[in-house]
Amino acid sequence: MFRSAQSQQNQTKQTVYPTSRFGQTGRQSPGAIRIESYLIIAAVCLVLASLALWLRERGLRSRQNAIRALLDSADLLESRLQQCRERMQHLRDMLTVLPEEMSARADSALQADAKVQAALKDLLAHRIWIQQHTATATMQELADAQRALDQSGATLQAQLDRLATISTDLQRAQAEARSVKRPATP
Repeated sequence: MFRSAQSQQNQTKQTVYPTSRFGQTGRQSPGAIRIESYLIIAAVCLVLASLALWLRERGLRSRQNAIRALLDSADLLESRLQQCRERMQHLRDMLTVLPEEMSARADSALQADAKVQAALKDLLAHRIWIQQHTATATMQELADAQRALDQSGATLQAQLDRLATISTDLQRAQAEARSVKRPATP
């Protein structure tokens, strides 16, 4: 009797879940296990592929940003070089008002047009490097090129600051020269 009750209970358990399906408990067929495994593998592969695409896109975006920053730095350096050249020309024009003994030393300091021209040639070499190597350059090489342009820009900014100081001194000297000339003529 005890055995018959147990066997009857086992038969009712088997009739409750006659076949196993996805998400059900009980004994599963080997085919169902295989389908679930394939779905899990497909989901993991999809996640890994998405991650790989995201990392690739991130790398490409950072590379494009580095190239854009490099080109912007080259443009900024070129405009500063042109600004330096214009300031030097303006300062040379200011020297014509001063007496020759006062302007000789300043004029020699402002004869740096060859230096500006050399800097423009160096900038052109940077631009040619950018054009030829950006497709194959590593991020380290792009960073090195950016540092070189930043260093040139800092040096040029110091030169522009020095020219601003010279301009102030020349304006003061012109004012003094004009005040000295006026009393001399009655």
